[in-house]
Amino acid sequence: MFDVLSKKFSEPELNVWKEEMLMYSDYASIYELRESVAEFLTAKSNAVTPLDPNKMVVMNGCGSVIETIAFAICDAGDAFMTPSPYYGGIMQDSILRAKVNIHPVHLHSEIKENETKPYQLTVEKLEKSLEEAKAKGINICGLFIVNPHNPLGEIYSTELIKDCLQFCHKHSIHIIFDEIYLTSVFKEGVQPTSILQFKPEDIPDPERTHLIWGFSKDFAMSGMRAGMYYGFSDVVRQQVMNQCRFTKIPGFIQTMLSKMLKDKDWLDDVYYANNRKRLRESYELVTRELTSIGVPYLEASSSLYLYADFRKFLNEPTFAMEKEMWYKFLDAGVYISPSQAFYSDDPGWFRIVFSVTKDILEIGMERIKQVCKDNHP
Repeated sequence: MFDVLSKKFSEPELNVWKEEMLMYSDYASIYELRESVAEFLTAKSNAVTPLDPNKMVVMNGCGSVIETIAFAICDAGDAFMTPSPYYGGIMQDSILRAKVNIHPVHLHSEIKENETKPYQLTVEKLEKSLEEAKAKGINICGLFIVNPHNPLGEIYSTELIKDCLQFCHKHSIHIIFDEIYLTSVFKEGVQPTSILQFKPEDIPDPERTHLIWGFSKDFAMSGMRAGMYYGFSDVVRQQVMNQCRFTKIPGFIQTMLSKMLKDKDWLDDVYYANNRKRLRESYELVTRELTSIGVPYLEASSSLYLYADFRKFLNEPTFAMEKEMWYKFLDAGVYISPSQAFYSDDPGWFRIVFSVTKDILEIGMERIKQVCKDNHP
């Protein structure tokens, strides 16, 4: 999306310097940015209640947001639960300084009784994982949900979100919704789900309910370092904001992003019109090529990647063989992430990021196909 974004950022109205940009600003970010993000997320999430800019804190990336939440609601040695496979960066964000670990809720590709799809999350699995943590002496302080999911590309149903809310309320633990892929839905007719779609009376424990969103994925600008915390607890939000002396964003970037979000015609008619079309076309290209060599994959309707099953190319169903296969891909000049990068206990699956230009994607898929051809049993 660089061609679209660079053109937008070159517009004169987005490059106006003001004196306040060179001064210290509110720790939560300038009000204009919080207001713009609130209006944007209210619209894009189909929120039942408009977001309040005063309940929002903007920081230099969602990694900082995760860390500040960990400091705010956990003690060192505590852990967040999260469905596995999961994005490994969550662990680094929470453990490096806050010393809060990740306790996986292991999901599997094998469809068992009463399940309808691979890697299906259920309350029963949450309960089992919580009991396992207690047996090990691990104090669970929260459930971390990424929706749409990374790496599965799944959009959680409203019913599942409701189940997760009730589970956390039952056990008096926090729930953190990471919705960083909220608007990266590319499949026609599919809508995202969000905690913001729930009426206040349907959130059983608002004081322990938190939301994360950022510009890195939906706007393809991880280098801008802009992530947002939104919470209903004044106490937690104040503690999060107290840490923002270390996580503030430069004033110029704050103003630029605020102006970009206010241009609703550009957002809908230019940015999203192109982004969703390109994501959809890339997804179709990858799935077509995988099908041609008989590689199963999880159907996805959102995010920037898909999760594919390369188990038949492993001599043994082990992580050692998966790692060997991963090195073969690397030697062929293509990087796709193995399941162990997502702390899965189901070896042989790889995440393929397809949100690259078509020429690069075509070369990458040819290299993947060649490695599979050379290693076909």
